[in-house]
Amino acid sequence: MSDSNLHQNTSEDQGVPSGAPATTGTAPAPENVPGEGEHKSKTFTRRSVLAMAGCGVASLVVGGVLASWGVTSKSIASGRIEIRTTPTKMIVTDRARCSGCQRCEMACTLKNDGRVCQHIARVRVWPNYNFGTNVGSTDGAYGNCEFTVEHCKQCEDPACMNYCPVHAIYADEKSGARKVDADRCIGCGMCSQACPWNMPVVDSETGVSTKCISCGRCAEQCPNGAIKFIDWEDIAQKVIDQGVVRTTTLVQA
Repeated sequence: MSDSNLHQNTSEDQGVPSGAPATTGTAPAPENVPGEGEHKSKTFTRRSVLAMAGCGVASLVVGGVLASWGVTSKSIASGRIEIRTTPTKMIVTDRARCSGCQRCEMACTLKNDGRVCQHIARVRVWPNYNFGTNVGSTDGAYGNCEFTVEHCKQCEDPACMNYCPVHAIYADEKSGARKVDADRCIGCGMCSQACPWNMPVVDSETGVSTKCISCGRCAEQCPNGAIKFIDWEDIAQKVIDQGVVRTTTLVQA
């Protein structure tokens, strides 16, 4: 994540007003029409809750649902906190909590690559470690010590996937994260060039592009809670209890 200027640009690039995080599309209509007398209780999910709320993450913030994770409208508007959504997760990054220890980078590559290699880490602190996004940003080690935690945005319409000449990037059916098929990838680097944030990186040892798959290892290993992967299901009941969603019973075939 970045300072407020970069945060605003990021939102505009995705077609979202500054300060209002995007959701990953609207909830679909029920797939099946239940027959008479066939209704039964349904487990609350991200899709059903958003369908009931008629709103996205912004309403969850306004309703105080995400307050327990330190998420407020003010913190988002200031650029301190960024929220990204996937079909199964909400990714919250808090610059004020980041100490710059870079443990997230080490944990990421140890899990996904079997070695510590900062260059191919899918979550990054080091590029803006000293001065922030630029020398005058007052961020980083020589400024206010608020470090920028960068990660894949898991775009709804990902440029990396669109520009891959061999179609090696795909959306995982289970998590919704954009992943690289190592068997197809030819290491051309087009995905990195197409991405506005240069998130994919070609591993010089394997010749294959790497990118974040929302595995959550960085969040697990962050000692300060600067990165959080929140399950949509974790907030469903909270949404109902606080009145963001008015209906309390869902049905399905």
